[in-house]
Amino acid sequence: MQKPLEHYLCGKFISEGNWSHMRRSMPVHEIILMLEGEMYIAEEEEQYVVRANDLLFLRAGRTHYGYQISDAPVSFYWVHYDAMQSEFSRFRTHATIQVPSMANQLFKQLLHVSSFSPEEANAALLLLFRELERNIETDYRPHNAIVDHICKWVDIHLHTNITVSQIAENFNFNKDYISKMVKREKGTGLKTYILTERIRRAKQLLLNTNASVKEIAGQCGFSDYKLFLRMFKQYEGNTPTEYRNHLYSTQLNR
Repeated sequence: MQKPLEHYLCGKFISEGNWSHMRRSMPVHEIILMLEGEMYIAEEEEQYVVRANDLLFLRAGRTHYGYQISDAPVSFYWVHYDAMQSEFSRFRTHATIQVPSMANQLFKQLLHVSSFSPEEANAALLLLFRELERNIETDYRPHNAIVDHICKWVDIHLHTNITVSQIAENFNFNKDYISKMVKREKGTGLKTYILTERIRRAKQLLLNTNASVKEIAGQCGFSDYKLFLRMFKQYEGNTPTEYRNHLYSTQLNR
């Protein structure tokens, strides 16, 4: 009787950069858990960008290969294994883990016990498999490289008075189209995304710096201090000062 899961090999791959995945087709399946960097890999004709906390479930008998060089350092866990079809078919090829810490620990455990005995390796693999099954996002969509680029640009320029029209012009898109594109990927339009990121940065600065509330407003791109106070209270339910004081008092409790 075929085992639900059977471990073959596993390891941790590390590259300092200027690397691309080899082209190959294997008789067994492979799981990759990305730890660092970006990997550009295809399975047959489908291309994927894989980033930290992303998973790849690569099917046996299919050709997979790197379609672009990864310039920056890359690291990931990998495991080769065989499985009954029912144990594999429900997983999409590219997914993201919601809570990566446990999966990381279980991968480390698998690497540790894989040299002891096949039975221990299979048991560790089953624990890992069930953890991945629980934590894969049900609404995951592959990364949109253009939206990622837009959001990185927003993050860099968040301290300035950026607008949707300015961003659209910078990326040569219609402003309505670029906002819809961001909404499909992030769940919110570009204008709201900018505002929520400004509030998120303000919260970080309130917690981690001694800058005044007015200084933080400017550092987060709010030229209108009163607007900052109003938006912060609308999103957080209290003022920036109340937020900061609450965090400090909470940390001092015993």
